[in-house]
Amino acid sequence: MARQEQDREDLLRDGKQMWLRAECKLDGVVVVIGFRSEGQVSVYVGPDPVFQFNSSLELRRVFFNGKRYSAIQGRLCELTRSETSGRVRFSPQAILAKVEAEIRVTLESNLAQVQLALESPETGWRLVGGDFLDFQKQLSGWLASVLENFKIAETPNV
Repeated sequence: MARQEQDREDLLRDGKQMWLRAECKLDGVVVVIGFRSEGQVSVYVGPDPVFQFNSSLELRRVFFNGKRYSAIQGRLCELTRSETSGRVRFSPQAILAKVEAEIRVTLESNLAQVQLALESPETGWRLVGGDFLDFQKQLSGWLASVLENFKIAETPNV
């Protein structure tokens, strides 16, 4: 983990761990969605929020309102950053149900916007790793599954 936090790189160009990735602008914000080789998915709505899912379609990590969250035993916990002896550590802290609900509402809203953009011919998608029809089919199926069966993972690991 980096000691210095900074804005993310150009994910469409540099997000090579996501073999299939695409971006579009929604309400002036660049949204990047990427699929990894084992079926994990990341959704970047600008630099924040970011939602990361495991291959079982479960939410495993979130960056929301400048804070990091991680799935632990089916709940989101805030990761508080500390540095000791030159090492960065993150300690999980329980969060209020209200905060978890706010994250969920934001996620569902963002995914619904992505779904509309995916179906709109006016949305200017840019794509790396495949053709748009394959991406559209894969993302559409993934969105339907996640929105229908939302679940928080037991662990943050892939």
